[in-house]
Amino acid sequence: MKKKIGIKRIAELSGVSIGTVDRVLNNRKGVSEETAKHIRAVIKHTGYKKNNVASRLKLATNKAISIAVLFPKEAYLEEHYWHLPLKGINKAVTELSEMGISHDLHVFEIGNSRSFTKESQKILSKKPDAIITVPFFSSPNLELSKKAQELKIPIVFIDTKKGEEIESHYSIHQNSFQSGKVAARILSQIIRDQGEYIVLNLINDINSQKNNRERESGFRSFFETEMPTLQGAIHSVTVDQSNIKSLTQQLKPFSTKKVPLGIFVTNSRAYLLPEILDKIELKNTRTIIGYDLNPGNIKLLEENKIQFIINQQPEYQGYSAIKGIFKLITEEVDTDLNHKIPIEIVVKENLK
Repeated sequence: MKKKIGIKRIAELSGVSIGTVDRVLNNRKGVSEETAKHIRAVIKHTGYKKNNVASRLKLATNKAISIAVLFPKEAYLEEHYWHLPLKGINKAVTELSEMGISHDLHVFEIGNSRSFTKESQKILSKKPDAIITVPFFSSPNLELSKKAQELKIPIVFIDTKKGEEIESHYSIHQNSFQSGKVAARILSQIIRDQGEYIVLNLINDINSQKNNRERESGFRSFFETEMPTLQGAIHSVTVDQSNIKSLTQQLKPFSTKKVPLGIFVTNSRAYLLPEILDKIELKNTRTIIGYDLNPGNIKLLEENKIQFIINQQPEYQGYSAIKGIFKLITEEVDTDLNHKIPIEIVVKENLK
């Protein structure tokens, strides 16, 4: 049997002390780049595997891993989308608490880039081991990315595709464009080319998120390529989610239409829709598809008032971000931090 290589042997082969090898293995300062490169080459050649159990126990003793989470303030509210990834984060941190990991939640206002910047600065001043956040604001996100890179703090962006300018960090998200095409295919099988379609963007701030626009683009792209003979129109309705009166007024003209309607809600607020449609007495056939299994959507899915939900698995996104960061820090492996969430369709029958 081949003798297992230990850190002492790595130090001997590298011509350095055990402490120097340990610093390289744990990404600590105090070793020149040339020496660190040499040690890593020896490690690769010998096939040495870090004793992750020992490393984790050491981390647990020192309480070494601190993760900063920067989310919209709605994360505190159970009925909101942003509570779901936070729930996943809390679950993963609880599971790893004995291994020396903790997190600190910071919140910002979705439509306020200044509040994002303010909280970013607070986080960077504390120098956490990693950051989990969302790429809502172009310039503030780029600034955070650059400063975090200078401090060698990895960032995991969830929910939304990060911009190309911040490729040095990680991303866990669903392909919004493709999910829009999936929604279009589902609705097209029911409404067909004689009906009409509504793309409903219920937003907090027009410039705060990219997902809505990408989903609508994907939706329209499907009809352009797969159903060019579509006779019915595709209507786009964009309104502040808090302005229910305006939303009701914009939807009212559809109550007089005699054709079937397919309604695509581009975010997690599809639960707002059925009550409004009943209020304006929209009696023609309608099929609603939206995003995410929040309490409101689940209830209406069970009641068959919403027919389809595209699940982004936000709880899993938060959970896997924590687990991936832990693996990155303890094993120097980042394979779990750059992946796309599968596009999962949930209906009443597979909800449980």
